[in-house]
Formats: sequence, structure tokens, C-alpha cells
Amino acid sequence: MFDLNRLRILRAVVASGSVNETARRLGYRPSTVSQHLKTLSTEVGFPLVEHVGRGIRPTPAAVELSKASVEVLDANARLEATARELRSGVKKRLTIATFASAAYAWMPSITRTLRREFPGLTLELSINEAEGVESAGRADIEIHTELLSETTPVPPAYGRRVLGIDDFVMALPLEHPLADRETADLRDFADDEWVQYDFRDHVATRITALSCAEAGFTPRYVARAQDHVTGLAFVSAGVGVTVVPQLASHWSDFDVAYVRPLNPTPQRRIVALVRDRAGTNPAAIRTVALLSALGRELGRRAS
Repeated sequence: MFDLNRLRILRAVVASGSVNETARRLGYRPSTVSQHLKTLSTEVGFPLVEHVGRGIRPTPAAVELSKASVEVLDANARLEATARELRSGVKKRLTIATFASAAYAWMPSITRTLRREFPGLTLELSINEAEGVESAGRADIEIHTELLSETTPVPPAYGRRVLGIDDFVMALPLEHPLADRETADLRDFADDEWVQYDFRDHVATRITALSCAEAGFTPRYVARAQDHVTGLAFVSAGVGVTVVPQLASHWSDFDVAYVRPLNPTPQRRIVALVRDRAGTNPAAIRTVALLSALGRELGRRAS
């Protein structure tokens, strides 16, 4: 019988490729993560990581074990949820995992509607940004972001639905020379100092890098933040410029100017992964409809 917590740690290490990053995400000491990996390696009888320079790399066997653990961990999560429901008397529950800007911008209004239309419903919301798509397949509804050239892997017993396209905008200090413009070529910001608004968001990081490369430059970062709130605060303080999704800009209240970048305009696709069994849950069906309406609104705001 494998320790489920060690399997979760292994999945996090495989997803991040780093003991230190796994420790930060899960709230452990790096030495604790290393010890759990060592113990699990002894239990399974083969190495889980190999040292590469100063870092580590999961072995192919570790990657396969991580993939195989998905169903076990998902079943355990459902079992724990059932136990919570029986303990608390909650009979109706909907689990949603989403990235931060959708949680802040979309979920309050969706939750208000669900509470009004489905009395007694308990909504459990979690943030999946740090986990990435490798950990998909644990909530009834999961909201993810994609590059336009790629698609999110769909776990077994899930369906995928495109919600909309979210354009990125340049966030500039109010004193920036282009702050009063509605649009500007992305290459106009090649000589600026940049703030990376969320270095944990690998999709956004790749979108920014690819878009700037298409515009003919590499951003010169002077600060890197773990979330777009801090990133926008840096911009407001005059540290530099950044590019953020429109979804993040709609609710963030900072003294910054937003300019639409052209040639190219960075974009991300927002998708929902819906568990098949949720298709008979009226609250889940209503949630998907509300998400789809909000996703269509993104396109109208960008035009």
C-alpha cells in the first residue's frame, strides 16, 4: 500500500521538475520532499529522480508512476469528499478548479447565481495554477488556459469545451510615453524594463516569450512576481511595464494605463474540462452555461 501523500509529492515533482519548487508549492521543507521521494523510491524499488547539475530530473519510471497515480488520487479525493458530506450533512456539492484571474473575475457572480438557483448547494473552489494541466481530473469542472497552438490534455471521463479567447494588454505606469494610446505595436516596448507578472504561470510565460520573439525582441525583466496582483503593483510603482490578460485587468484596481498591443496581440484560449458524470448535475450544467457566456463576453470586450 503506497502512501498517498508521497504519490502527491511525486506528481508535484514531476510537474515542476524541482524539489525546491515542490516544497514551495506544498508548504514543505526541501529536505522533507527529498526524504519522501527517497522513501517512495525504496518502496517501489527503482530510482525516481536523477541529479542533473545542481538540480534533479524525474526518471522515466517516475513519470509513468506519476501518471498511474492519477486514478488512485482522484478516487481518494472523491472518498474524502463523501466523508466530509456525510460528516457535515451536506448533500449537494460542486467542485471547481480554476486559475486565479478567472476565480477573482468570474466565480463571485457565478457563485451568487448558483446559490440563488440551487439552495443548499456547497461550492468548493480551488486554484489550479500551480499544479498545471498535469494534475487535471480532480474537480467536477476545471478551467484551464492554453496557447492557441496547443490543446489541454483531456483526462479520462472528461469533456473539453472552449470558453473564449483572452487577449493580453500592456500595463504601463501612468507616466509612460505611450500611456495615452489605445493601441501600440508590441515592439514599441522592446527598450522598456519589464515586470514578469506571474512566473508560476507557464502558459502565460510562453505566450509572452513567443509574442515578443515574433515582434523581434526579448523582454528585459527587472522584477518577477508570483501573481499578477503583485506584478501590477510593481507597474503602478513605476518599476516597469508588463503584459497581462484582459481578464486580470478587468477587476484589478491599480493606477496603471492599459494599451492593446498589436503585431502581434498575445492571446490565450480558456477552456473548461467537465467531468462526464457532471453532465447530469443541474448545478454543473448551469455553471458551464454561465462560464460560456462570460467567455463570449471576452471576445466582445477585445473587439
